[in-house]
Amino acid sequence: MRAAIQRLITARAILVAGWLWFLVYAFPGYMSYDSEWQLVQARHIEGYNEWHPPMMAAMWRVLDHVISGPFLMLVLQSGLFAGGLYLVMRRLISDRMAAIAAAAILLIPQNIIVMAVIWKDSQMAGFLIAGIAALLSQKRGWRITGYVLLVFATAVRYNAAAATFPIVLGLFATRIGRPRWRHYALATSAWLAITASAFVANDLLVDHKLYPWETASAPVDIAGVLRYSKKLDNDTLLAETPGVPWAHTDKIQIRARMQSRPESNFLTLTEGPGALFVYPTTDDQRAALKTAWIHLVFAHPWAFVRHRWGLFRALLTQYAGVWSSFYDGDWASPELDIKGSHSAIQEAWIHAMEKVADTPLFSGWVFLILAIVLLCFRPHDRVTTIIVVSGALYELALFWIAPALDYRYSHWMVVTAIIGATRVFAQRYQQGSRTRPT
Repeated sequence: MRAAIQRLITARAILVAGWLWFLVYAFPGYMSYDSEWQLVQARHIEGYNEWHPPMMAAMWRVLDHVISGPFLMLVLQSGLFAGGLYLVMRRLISDRMAAIAAAAILLIPQNIIVMAVIWKDSQMAGFLIAGIAALLSQKRGWRITGYVLLVFATAVRYNAAAATFPIVLGLFATRIGRPRWRHYALATSAWLAITASAFVANDLLVDHKLYPWETASAPVDIAGVLRYSKKLDNDTLLAETPGVPWAHTDKIQIRARMQSRPESNFLTLTEGPGALFVYPTTDDQRAALKTAWIHLVFAHPWAFVRHRWGLFRALLTQYAGVWSSFYDGDWASPELDIKGSHSAIQEAWIHAMEKVADTPLFSGWVFLILAIVLLCFRPHDRVTTIIVVSGALYELALFWIAPALDYRYSHWMVVTAIIGATRVFAQRYQQGSRTRPT
């Protein structure tokens, strides 16, 4: 009887059951404002722009022709994640235990609240895990596939290059007799090629530019530098930032100190009576913001570092929000024909998640510290080190580039820390089992 049950509950059955249970929570795929905007572009209601990587909208366009809506995108990101993680784990533990670990990590609250939403962060995580799994193969065809998957990971998330660097460097094929310097030079060249290919592909797809850095990131940094700088003369500041679309030209630094906070974003800085800037709409205004950013950051580097540290610290403290809507408002739903309702199981599950999301269990600090502890342990398994370093390096890159606060920005670091901890535990458990007397 026991043998029959074991034959029935195979690794594949466990993995599929875990993935189907994920779909019970996420079906047909939740969508935020960002998701809707990309679907609008996927259906060519408006042209591709670079505010979100157009490669993701292009992939969605293909899948949307097969099954309309978010479902196949949900299948893509969750399937790549679960399948790739299973293949990564089974190199360390038994097939059945690997399937259990992959299903458990897919369903863990810190992961599922992001993987259930059609976001570039979720897509990136799926492509990265699948890419790692393919690069671990000894077969040339699968290794080539792994590099292609890393190209897609970078193409759907601009800052994924920070995550792919340790993966490519650590998993690049070794060859007997090749000098170490040459090995790392070739690996770095491969990483540069992957990154460049993704950026070129996105650039070729763009129909019209919206300049997200100049309109979103630069204003946040300028306001932050002004907040932490020593007292600046208003007339001198105006003279040093010609063409910047200030909402008010008096008491600029005082206004910046009032408006700039870690939770500030370009919308809070360009809208309302307390706005610091007028939203830039011309090439001259965007160029002026870029020039002002360069001048102020280099003139006041410590103010810039203090501002970025405040934002980064708040990002790591940011608890998760549970996104469970099928669309975000009515701005695009009539054109997209988006409809949906939650099942009783979904509603109960969502309510349960909301109760725990606003707790330290979702704090980025917890998982960054976990990653550091894992690396201090110096796990003997090279793959574990590569995965954890990938997540930590990706998170640390946010110190310089995060435009706002959002838990999903830290998602890759969170899941890699969880994967790393799982692998270390499995490795220690197996070592202990081998040393126990039978």
